[in-house]
Amino acid sequence: MVSYGMALDLGTSGFRSHLIDLDKEGKILSTAVTVRHPLPGANIMDHLHFWMTSGSVVGHKIIMKTVDDLIKLHGSENVRNIKKIAICGNPIQLSLFENI
Repeated sequence: MVSYGMALDLGTSGFRSHLIDLDKEGKILSTAVTVRHPLPGANIMDHLHFWMTSGSVVGHKIIMKTVDDLIKLHGSENVRNIKKIAICGNPIQLSLFENI
């Protein structure tokens, strides 16, 4: 069975993910990208404002749905074999992802 990893970048202007073959020296198999950040606005202050006015439940649900959609874009047959996920982003984006 093939083992995959996923790299997820939570950027200010959008999210990006790579599906990586862990058995073939980290070969990137596919990439999925959002066309913009899932929360309304063009910058971190806009994202925080939305989060604070709409509530963390709403904001976190939007972010998790986006991450789920990115993962699904790599194909359901691959998703079942993801063994490791690495997530990066600035501290605010990571805090929104972690709902803290």
